[in-house]
Amino acid sequence: MTSRGRVSLVLEHKQPDRVPIDLWGSACRIHTNLYKKIADHLNYSEYKDLLRPGSTTEYVDYRLSDEVDIDFRHINIGRPENFTNYIDEYENTIDEWGIGRKLISNYNTITYHPLQEATIEDLKKYKWPIAKDKGRIQGLREKAKYWHEKTDYAITATSAVSGLFFELAQYLRGSEKFLMDLYLDPKFAHALIEKLTEVITEINLYYLEPIAEYIEWIEFTEDIAMQRNLFVSREIFKEFFDKPHKAIFSAIKKRYPHIKIFFHSCGAMSAMIPDIIDWGVDILNPLQPLAYGMDLLKIKKEYGKDVVLHGGIDIQQAMIGTESDVKKEVEERVNVLADGGGYILAPTNHLQIDVPVENFFTLYNYANIYSKKFYSVR
Repeated sequence: MTSRGRVSLVLEHKQPDRVPIDLWGSACRIHTNLYKKIADHLNYSEYKDLLRPGSTTEYVDYRLSDEVDIDFRHINIGRPENFTNYIDEYENTIDEWGIGRKLISNYNTITYHPLQEATIEDLKKYKWPIAKDKGRIQGLREKAKYWHEKTDYAITATSAVSGLFFELAQYLRGSEKFLMDLYLDPKFAHALIEKLTEVITEINLYYLEPIAEYIEWIEFTEDIAMQRNLFVSREIFKEFFDKPHKAIFSAIKKRYPHIKIFFHSCGAMSAMIPDIIDWGVDILNPLQPLAYGMDLLKIKKEYGKDVVLHGGIDIQQAMIGTESDVKKEVEERVNVLADGGGYILAPTNHLQIDVPVENFFTLYNYANIYSKKFYSVR
Protein backbone atom coordinates (compact mmCIF):
# COMPACT_ATOMS: atom_id res chain seq x y z
CA MET A 1 0.00 0.00 0.00
CA THR A 2 1.32 3.47 -0.85
CA SER A 3 1.62 6.24 1.71
CA ARG A 4 -1.01 8.28 -0.10
CA GLY A 5 -3.38 5.34 -0.23
CA ARG A 6 -2.76 4.56 3.43
CA VAL A 7 -3.52 8.13 4.51
CA SER A 8 -6.56 8.31 2.23
CA LEU A 9 -8.06 5.25 3.94
CA VAL A 10 -7.45 6.67 7.40
CA LEU A 11 -9.06 10.00 6.45
CA GLU A 12 -12.13 7.98 5.47
CA HIS A 13 -12.02 6.22 8.87
CA LYS A 14 -11.06 2.94 7.24
CA GLN A 15 -8.34 0.50 8.27
CA PRO A 16 -5.01 0.58 6.38
CA ASP A 17 -2.12 -1.90 6.37
CA ARG A 18 -0.36 0.05 9.10
CA VAL A 19 -0.80 3.33 10.95
CA PRO A 20 0.35 6.35 8.89
CA ILE A 21 3.26 8.14 10.56
CA ASP A 22 3.94 11.88 10.46
CA LEU A 23 6.97 14.15 10.86
CA TRP A 24 7.68 17.80 9.89
CA GLY A 25 4.07 18.98 10.18
CA SER A 26 3.12 22.20 11.99
CA ALA A 27 3.20 20.50 15.37
CA CYS A 28 5.64 17.59 14.89
CA ARG A 29 8.96 19.01 13.83
CA ILE A 30 12.35 18.63 15.57
CA HIS A 31 14.11 21.24 17.70
CA THR A 32 17.14 22.53 15.80
CA ASN A 33 19.63 21.25 18.40
CA LEU A 34 18.16 17.73 18.34
CA TYR A 35 17.93 17.74 14.55
CA LYS A 36 21.65 18.51 14.31
CA LYS A 37 22.46 15.66 16.70
CA ILE A 38 20.43 13.25 14.57
CA ALA A 39 21.99 14.52 11.34
CA ASP A 40 25.48 14.17 12.85
CA HIS A 41 24.61 10.63 14.00
CA LEU A 42 23.76 9.79 10.39
CA ASN A 43 26.97 11.45 9.15
CA TYR A 44 25.13 13.91 6.95
CA SER A 45 27.62 16.28 5.35
CA GLU A 46 25.26 19.24 5.66
CA TYR A 47 22.12 20.32 7.47
CA LYS A 48 19.08 20.98 5.27
CA ASP A 49 16.63 22.43 4.45
CA LEU A 50 16.70 25.70 6.40
CA LEU A 51 13.04 26.58 5.84
CA ARG A 52 12.32 28.30 9.15
CA PRO A 53 15.36 30.43 10.09
CA GLY A 54 15.10 32.05 13.51
CA SER A 55 12.53 29.58 14.83
CA THR A 56 13.25 26.81 17.32
CA THR A 57 12.58 24.19 14.61
CA GLU A 58 14.53 25.62 11.69
CA TYR A 59 15.12 22.60 9.48
CA VAL A 60 12.82 20.34 7.48
CA ASP A 61 14.97 17.45 6.24
CA TYR A 62 13.17 14.79 4.23
CA ARG A 63 16.26 12.59 4.25
CA LEU A 64 15.23 11.78 7.82
CA SER A 65 11.71 11.04 6.65
CA ASP A 66 13.06 8.45 4.24
CA GLU A 67 15.28 6.95 6.97
CA VAL A 68 12.23 6.13 9.10
CA ASP A 69 9.51 5.63 6.46
CA ILE A 70 7.35 8.72 6.99
CA ASP A 71 4.15 8.92 4.92
CA PHE A 72 4.01 12.69 4.37
CA ARG A 73 5.44 15.67 2.57
CA HIS A 74 4.42 19.12 3.81
CA ILE A 75 4.06 22.37 1.91
CA ASN A 76 5.26 25.43 3.85
CA ILE A 77 4.09 28.94 3.02
CA GLY A 78 6.78 31.25 1.64
CA ARG A 79 8.05 34.51 3.08
CA PRO A 80 6.42 37.74 1.85
CA GLU A 81 8.30 39.84 -0.67
CA ASN A 82 6.91 43.09 0.70
CA PHE A 83 8.30 42.65 4.20
CA THR A 84 11.61 41.49 5.63
CA ASN A 85 12.03 40.78 9.33
CA TYR A 86 14.27 43.32 11.03
CA ILE A 87 15.94 43.83 14.40
CA ASP A 88 14.77 46.87 16.37
CA GLU A 89 16.74 48.99 18.83
CA TYR A 90 15.97 46.54 21.67
CA GLU A 91 17.26 43.53 19.68
CA ASN A 92 13.77 42.19 19.05
CA THR A 93 13.32 40.50 15.67
CA ILE A 94 10.16 42.11 14.28
CA ASP A 95 7.93 40.12 11.92
CA GLU A 96 5.30 41.29 9.44
CA TRP A 97 2.66 41.45 12.19
CA GLY A 98 4.88 43.80 14.21
CA ILE A 99 5.49 41.12 16.84
CA GLY A 100 8.97 40.99 18.38
CA ARG A 101 10.92 37.88 19.37
CA LYS A 102 14.27 36.95 20.90
CA LEU A 103 16.03 33.61 21.24
CA ILE A 104 16.14 32.90 24.98
CA SER A 105 17.63 29.65 26.31
CA ASN A 106 17.29 27.93 22.92
CA TYR A 107 13.64 28.97 22.49
CA ASN A 108 12.18 31.69 20.31
CA THR A 109 10.31 33.88 22.81
CA ILE A 110 7.85 36.70 22.14
CA THR A 111 9.24 39.84 23.76
CA TYR A 112 7.30 42.68 22.12
CA HIS A 113 3.52 43.07 21.70
CA PRO A 114 2.77 45.88 19.24
CA LEU A 115 -0.92 46.31 20.16
CA GLN A 116 -0.49 46.25 23.93
CA GLU A 117 -1.85 49.77 24.33
CA ALA A 118 -4.01 49.88 21.19
CA THR A 119 -7.60 51.10 20.92
CA ILE A 120 -10.27 50.08 18.42
CA GLU A 121 -9.36 53.14 16.36
CA ASP A 122 -5.74 52.00 16.32
CA LEU A 123 -6.80 48.67 14.80
CA LYS A 124 -8.21 50.54 11.81
CA LYS A 125 -4.90 52.33 11.21
CA TYR A 126 -2.55 49.44 11.99
CA LYS A 127 -0.30 48.14 9.20
CA TRP A 128 -1.58 44.58 8.80
CA PRO A 129 0.22 41.99 6.65
CA ILE A 130 -0.44 42.08 2.91
CA ALA A 131 -2.30 38.82 2.36
CA LYS A 132 -1.80 38.47 -1.41
CA ASP A 133 1.97 38.80 -1.41
CA LYS A 134 3.33 36.60 -4.21
CA GLY A 135 6.33 35.61 -2.08
CA ARG A 136 3.96 33.49 0.00
CA ILE A 137 3.16 31.15 -2.89
CA GLN A 138 6.22 31.34 -5.11
CA GLY A 139 7.25 27.84 -6.18
CA LEU A 140 4.58 26.07 -4.10
CA ARG A 141 2.53 24.75 -7.00
CA GLU A 142 5.61 23.29 -8.67
CA LYS A 143 6.68 21.54 -5.48
CA ALA A 144 3.22 20.14 -4.74
CA LYS A 145 2.75 19.00 -8.35
CA TYR A 146 6.14 17.26 -8.36
CA TRP A 147 5.42 15.42 -5.10
CA HIS A 148 1.97 14.43 -6.36
CA GLU A 149 3.15 13.13 -9.72
CA LYS A 150 6.58 11.73 -8.87
CA THR A 151 6.07 10.29 -5.37
CA ASP A 152 3.37 8.46 -3.46
CA TYR A 153 3.53 10.57 -0.30
CA ALA A 154 0.44 12.19 1.17
CA ILE A 155 0.80 15.97 0.82
CA THR A 156 -0.47 18.54 3.31
CA ALA A 157 -0.18 22.29 3.87
CA THR A 158 1.31 23.41 7.17
CA SER A 159 -0.06 26.44 9.01
CA ALA A 160 0.14 29.73 7.13
CA VAL A 161 0.20 31.86 10.29
CA SER A 162 1.81 31.17 13.66
CA GLY A 163 -1.19 30.72 15.93
CA LEU A 164 -4.80 31.54 15.14
CA PHE A 165 -7.24 33.95 16.77
CA PHE A 166 -6.83 33.20 20.49
CA GLU A 167 -3.08 32.72 20.23
CA LEU A 168 -2.20 35.45 17.72
CA ALA A 169 -4.27 37.99 19.65
CA GLN A 170 -2.04 37.30 22.67
CA TYR A 171 1.09 37.72 20.56
CA LEU A 172 -0.17 41.12 19.43
CA ARG A 173 -1.72 42.32 22.66
CA GLY A 174 0.17 40.40 25.36
CA SER A 175 -1.40 37.44 27.14
CA GLU A 176 -2.34 39.25 30.32
CA LYS A 177 -3.83 42.19 28.47
CA PHE A 178 -5.83 40.12 25.99
CA LEU A 179 -7.19 37.72 28.60
CA MET A 180 -8.35 40.75 30.57
CA ASP A 181 -9.92 42.17 27.39
CA LEU A 182 -12.14 39.11 27.11
CA TYR A 183 -13.74 39.98 30.44
CA LEU A 184 -13.22 43.75 30.85
CA ASP A 185 -13.16 45.11 27.30
CA PRO A 186 -15.13 42.65 25.16
CA LYS A 187 -15.81 45.29 22.49
CA PHE A 188 -12.08 45.62 21.80
CA ALA A 189 -11.57 41.84 21.94
CA HIS A 190 -14.32 41.28 19.36
CA ALA A 191 -12.88 44.01 17.13
CA LEU A 192 -9.39 42.52 17.23
CA ILE A 193 -10.66 38.99 16.58
CA GLU A 194 -12.81 40.21 13.69
CA LYS A 195 -9.80 41.86 12.04
CA LEU A 196 -7.65 38.78 12.56
CA THR A 197 -10.38 36.63 10.99
CA GLU A 198 -10.41 38.84 7.92
CA VAL A 199 -6.62 38.88 7.45
CA ILE A 200 -5.93 35.23 8.29
CA THR A 201 -8.76 33.96 6.08
CA GLU A 202 -7.45 35.97 3.13
CA ILE A 203 -3.90 34.69 3.66
CA ASN A 204 -5.04 31.06 3.84
CA LEU A 205 -7.26 31.22 0.75
CA TYR A 206 -4.41 32.82 -1.21
CA TYR A 207 -1.96 30.19 0.10
CA LEU A 208 -4.22 27.33 -0.96
CA GLU A 209 -4.97 28.60 -4.46
CA PRO A 210 -1.93 27.11 -6.25
CA ILE A 211 -1.72 23.86 -4.24
CA ALA A 212 -5.32 22.93 -3.41
CA GLU A 213 -5.69 20.13 -5.96
CA TYR A 214 -2.68 18.28 -4.54
CA ILE A 215 -3.15 18.37 -0.77
CA GLU A 216 -5.10 16.34 1.78
CA TRP A 217 -5.46 18.94 4.51
CA ILE A 218 -4.41 22.35 5.78
CA GLU A 219 -3.12 22.79 9.33
CA PHE A 220 -4.08 25.35 11.97
CA THR A 221 -2.45 25.71 15.39
CA GLU A 222 -4.23 27.36 18.31
CA ASP A 223 -3.27 26.47 21.89
CA ILE A 224 -6.44 26.88 23.94
CA ALA A 225 -5.43 24.86 27.00
CA MET A 226 -2.77 24.35 29.65
CA GLN A 227 -1.62 21.16 31.35
CA ARG A 228 -4.63 21.02 33.66
CA ASN A 229 -7.34 23.23 32.20
CA LEU A 230 -8.50 25.58 29.46
CA PHE A 231 -7.00 29.07 29.44
CA VAL A 232 -10.50 30.54 29.81
CA SER A 233 -13.91 28.96 30.30
CA ARG A 234 -15.66 27.04 27.55
CA GLU A 235 -18.38 29.69 27.63
CA ILE A 236 -15.86 32.45 26.89
CA PHE A 237 -14.37 30.42 24.06
CA LYS A 238 -17.81 29.94 22.55
CA GLU A 239 -18.73 33.60 22.93
CA PHE A 240 -15.60 34.95 21.24
CA PHE A 241 -14.18 32.16 19.09
CA ASP A 242 -17.00 30.00 17.70
CA LYS A 243 -17.80 32.49 14.96
CA PRO A 244 -14.24 33.16 13.68
CA HIS A 245 -13.26 29.48 13.59
CA LYS A 246 -16.44 28.55 11.75
CA ALA A 247 -15.93 31.48 9.36
CA ILE A 248 -12.41 30.55 8.26
CA PHE A 249 -13.00 26.80 8.09
CA SER A 250 -16.26 27.18 6.15
CA ALA A 251 -14.61 29.66 3.75
CA ILE A 252 -11.94 27.09 2.94
CA LYS A 253 -14.39 24.22 2.56
CA LYS A 254 -16.70 26.29 0.38
CA ARG A 255 -13.89 27.03 -2.07
CA TYR A 256 -12.03 23.72 -1.74
CA PRO A 257 -14.53 21.06 -0.55
CA HIS A 258 -12.05 18.19 -0.65
CA ILE A 259 -9.51 19.82 1.70
CA LYS A 260 -9.76 18.71 5.31
CA ILE A 261 -9.14 20.92 8.34
CA PHE A 262 -6.39 19.91 10.79
CA PHE A 263 -6.54 21.61 14.19
CA HIS A 264 -3.84 21.57 16.89
CA SER A 265 -4.20 22.51 20.53
CA CYS A 266 -1.94 21.32 23.30
CA GLY A 267 -3.12 20.65 26.81
CA ALA A 268 -6.28 19.67 28.64
CA MET A 269 -8.73 20.59 25.90
CA SER A 270 -11.12 17.63 26.05
CA ALA A 271 -14.06 19.83 27.11
CA MET A 272 -13.74 21.73 23.84
CA ILE A 273 -13.69 18.75 21.49
CA PRO A 274 -17.45 18.90 20.68
CA ASP A 275 -17.10 22.59 19.84
CA ILE A 276 -13.97 22.00 17.75
CA ILE A 277 -15.83 19.36 15.73
CA ASP A 278 -18.72 21.79 15.33
CA TRP A 279 -16.30 24.39 13.91
CA GLY A 280 -15.68 22.02 11.00
CA VAL A 281 -12.45 20.33 12.09
CA ASP A 282 -11.69 16.94 10.50
CA ILE A 283 -8.34 16.06 12.11
CA LEU A 284 -7.59 16.64 15.80
CA ASN A 285 -4.05 17.00 17.12
CA PRO A 286 -2.06 16.41 19.36
CA LEU A 287 -3.93 14.26 21.95
CA GLN A 288 -1.55 15.08 24.80
CA PRO A 289 -1.97 11.99 27.02
CA LEU A 290 -0.51 13.40 30.25
CA ALA A 291 -2.69 16.53 30.24
CA TYR A 292 -5.59 16.47 32.71
CA GLY A 293 -8.71 14.74 31.43
CA MET A 294 -7.16 13.60 28.16
CA ASP A 295 -8.38 10.01 28.36
CA LEU A 296 -7.51 8.87 24.86
CA LEU A 297 -9.63 5.71 25.04
CA LYS A 298 -12.67 7.81 25.92
CA ILE A 299 -11.86 10.34 23.19
CA LYS A 300 -11.56 7.53 20.63
CA LYS A 301 -14.88 6.02 21.67
CA GLU A 302 -16.77 9.30 21.80
CA TYR A 303 -15.27 11.19 18.85
CA GLY A 304 -13.34 8.69 16.75
CA LYS A 305 -16.12 8.51 14.16
CA ASP A 306 -16.27 12.30 13.85
CA VAL A 307 -12.59 13.27 13.63
CA VAL A 308 -9.36 11.62 12.61
CA LEU A 309 -7.00 11.51 15.60
CA HIS A 310 -3.42 12.65 15.04
CA GLY A 311 -0.50 12.54 17.47
CA GLY A 312 -0.72 10.83 20.85
CA ILE A 313 2.97 10.05 21.47
CA ASP A 314 3.96 11.65 24.79
CA ILE A 315 7.08 13.85 24.71
CA GLN A 316 6.93 14.85 28.38
CA GLN A 317 8.03 11.50 29.79
CA ALA A 318 8.04 8.64 27.27
CA MET A 319 10.24 10.22 24.61
CA ILE A 320 12.86 11.28 27.16
CA GLY A 321 12.89 7.88 28.85
CA THR A 322 14.38 4.57 27.71
CA GLU A 323 13.86 2.87 24.37
CA SER A 324 11.58 0.44 26.21
CA ASP A 325 9.50 3.40 27.39
CA VAL A 326 9.15 4.57 23.79
CA LYS A 327 8.08 1.12 22.59
CA LYS A 328 5.52 0.86 25.38
CA GLU A 329 4.18 4.28 24.44
CA VAL A 330 3.79 3.25 20.81
CA GLU A 331 1.97 0.07 21.79
CA GLU A 332 -0.43 1.89 24.11
CA ARG A 333 -1.33 4.54 21.54
CA VAL A 334 -1.78 2.11 18.67
CA ASN A 335 -3.84 -0.28 20.83
CA VAL A 336 -6.18 2.51 21.93
CA LEU A 337 -6.40 4.75 18.86
CA ALA A 338 -5.78 2.68 15.74
CA ASP A 339 -8.59 0.12 15.77
CA GLY A 340 -10.71 0.53 12.66
CA GLY A 341 -8.51 3.29 11.25
CA GLY A 342 -8.86 7.01 11.85
CA TYR A 343 -5.46 7.43 13.55
CA ILE A 344 -2.17 8.99 12.39
CA LEU A 345 0.79 8.52 14.72
CA ALA A 346 3.04 11.46 15.62
CA PRO A 347 4.61 13.07 18.68
CA THR A 348 2.36 15.41 20.64
CA ASN A 349 4.57 18.36 19.77
CA HIS A 350 7.98 19.14 18.35
CA LEU A 351 10.62 16.70 19.55
CA GLN A 352 12.70 18.66 22.04
CA ILE A 353 16.37 18.94 22.95
CA ASP A 354 16.07 16.36 25.74
CA VAL A 355 14.99 13.47 23.46
CA PRO A 356 17.83 10.92 23.07
CA VAL A 357 18.81 10.34 19.44
CA GLU A 358 18.19 6.60 19.75
CA ASN A 359 14.63 7.29 20.92
CA PHE A 360 13.91 9.19 17.71
CA PHE A 361 14.68 6.11 15.64
CA THR A 362 12.95 3.75 18.05
CA LEU A 363 9.74 5.77 17.86
CA TYR A 364 9.37 5.68 14.12
CA ASN A 365 10.84 2.28 13.37
CA TYR A 366 8.84 0.54 16.07
CA ALA A 367 5.62 2.34 15.13
CA ASN A 368 5.97 0.94 11.64
CA ILE A 369 6.63 -2.60 12.85
CA TYR A 370 4.08 -2.71 15.66
CA SER A 371 1.19 -1.15 13.77
CA LYS A 372 1.62 -3.66 10.94
CA LYS A 373 1.34 -6.47 13.48
CA PHE A 374 -1.64 -4.76 15.09
CA TYR A 375 -3.61 -4.60 11.86
CA SER A 376 -2.50 -8.03 10.61
CA VAL A 377 -4.58 -9.78 13.29
CA ARG A 378 -7.72 -7.69 12.67
